[in-house]
Amino acid sequence: MSGKDRLAIFPSRGAQMLIKARLAGAQKGHGLLKKKADALQVRFRMILGKIIETKTLMGEVMKEAAFSLAEAKFTTGDFNQVVLQNVTKAQIKIRSKKDNVAGNLHSKRAYVNINI
Repeated sequence: MSGKDRLAIFPSRGAQMLIKARLAGAQKGHGLLKKKADALQVRFRMILGKIIETKTLMGEVMKEAAFSLAEAKFTTGDFNQVVLQNVTKAQIKIRSKKDNVAGNLHSKRAYVNINI
């Protein structure tokens, strides 16, 4: 241990009390940061699970959509421009709000299906 790692303090009871108070504050701060990190880790894992679930569901839906598109093109021909010109409203809207996780604000998005 080098001399730079030590605090230059006169050894007295007052200095000892001061160092003990600083140590207690540092330990409390470390504990709070640990709790915050754990809460963020749990939230991250939850979001990651949702992403994986959504991706697998999206893969299945995309398979079905590709087959339906091929079937529709086979029966009616090319209809892309007609569909694009007739769209007036969005079918899905995204709502965003702030979510507080251990003192950190994160945006939380919700997808809302709108029946036309």
